[in-house]
Amino acid sequence: MVIYIVTAAFILLDLVTGIIKAFAKKEYSSSIMRQGLFHKTASVVCIVFGLLVDYAQAFLDLGVSIPVAISICTYICTMEIGSIIENLCIINPDFLPAKLREHFQKLMHHE
Repeated sequence: MVIYIVTAAFILLDLVTGIIKAFAKKEYSSSIMRQGLFHKTASVVCIVFGLLVDYAQAFLDLGVSIPVAISICTYICTMEIGSIIENLCIINPDFLPAKLREHFQKLMHHE
């Protein structure tokens, strides 16, 4: 249960930092916000899908025997961490020293 709360917290924090970034850059757009909300909703649907697959594994041979929902949550958390770091670096360019930024480069996606 904790993994789902942590995943939701990362999704929410990415949403909040994304909104702050948009206002800081004076680039707030309701259509971009709506697109972001669709992406966040898709992440939640993926988690529900993973929970359904995990539940179904008890009754059906799906050819899968790994915890799918937790794997999806792990991927989403990793993706959100990169996005949050990117947002924070745009909000405050001095947030992450250049040396540390190199280490996080693999997590950060570029626009």
